[in-house]
Amino acid sequence: MWTPPLFAFPALLSFSRLEKLPNYRTGKIAPDERVVFFPTAANQINATHWHLPIHGWIFEPELESKKRRVAIKGVGKMFKVKDDAEKALLKRRLMPFTADNQSMKYVNIKVGDGVHKMPRSAKNGHFTGHLTLHNDELRATDGKVVHYEAVDGDRTFAGSVHLLPPTGTSVISDIDDTVKITNYLNKSEFYKNTFLREFREVPGMKELFRECAGRYDDCSFHFVTASPYQLYEELHAFFDKIGFPAATYHMKKIRVKDHTLLDFFADPLDYKLRQIEPLLRTFPRRKFVLVGDSGEKDPEVYAELYRRYPEQIERIWIRNVNDANATRMEGVDADKWRYFNEGFDLMGHL
Repeated sequence: MWTPPLFAFPALLSFSRLEKLPNYRTGKIAPDERVVFFPTAANQINATHWHLPIHGWIFEPELESKKRRVAIKGVGKMFKVKDDAEKALLKRRLMPFTADNQSMKYVNIKVGDGVHKMPRSAKNGHFTGHLTLHNDELRATDGKVVHYEAVDGDRTFAGSVHLLPPTGTSVISDIDDTVKITNYLNKSEFYKNTFLREFREVPGMKELFRECAGRYDDCSFHFVTASPYQLYEELHAFFDKIGFPAATYHMKKIRVKDHTLLDFFADPLDYKLRQIEPLLRTFPRRKFVLVGDSGEKDPEVYAELYRRYPEQIERIWIRNVNDANATRMEGVDADKWRYFNEGFDLMGHL
């Protein structure tokens, strides 16, 4: 097969790609690329300084790409999508999965008056930076949340870090079938609820979380889910709209083009232990309330965490979606855990 000589290769590139060549060399983001920051939890190093993790994702939406059109058409046929509202929602929800992840890019973020350069992004477009800042540099809202932004010409991309004191209570919660109705056990309903329907909350959960925020000292919230970061913006907008307390997000990193796609099907027990244990170790003096559902392995995960960290696990609440019995919480003191159906069921057990 004939291949063009190397000197002819630039002529085969589209004009848009030629425009981007300087960005590949410098690492700066291009005008058609976006940055999404994910809320993280900062820990206090000493009386004056904090450690702030910064987590972001750089990508090009590829709104008119062929792969996006093929994906939308395929999923639409699979679920016989005919309604215009469903089609519009499907396009929006699938966009992050068909986005072009940008590697070797970086952003500068502004925290207060300081500007800090972030590490370059990996193949999946994600990057994680770490800052050590003095109290006076934080300018936290109500002393609890630090807001920052990446500035790129006329565009800004906002992010936030939650300041967690050494003591207090952290509520760690699953999302699907715990606070949002997904029906994971019925795969057809699961995909429809994820891509074709407006999200719906589990009754009473936002009221429960608000009650926790008012009842517990220095209460923080953390969503730990097996859902991928591609769904973050949709989930965050949903929880913000209906009034859940602000939370940090700990989700799966998957890249459709490589083996990390298999992580989507990885053992949830191992995955969640790896996500939650760092929080317990980073904040050894905080108490934790673990909230999940019985559809997958939340009972087993939380029971294992209780065995490893009995002094830190204050309560375990499991939404019972499949008639689970007490054997799944073996080894956990009876007064520490409870099954529930709606958030309202737990109001008297905080």
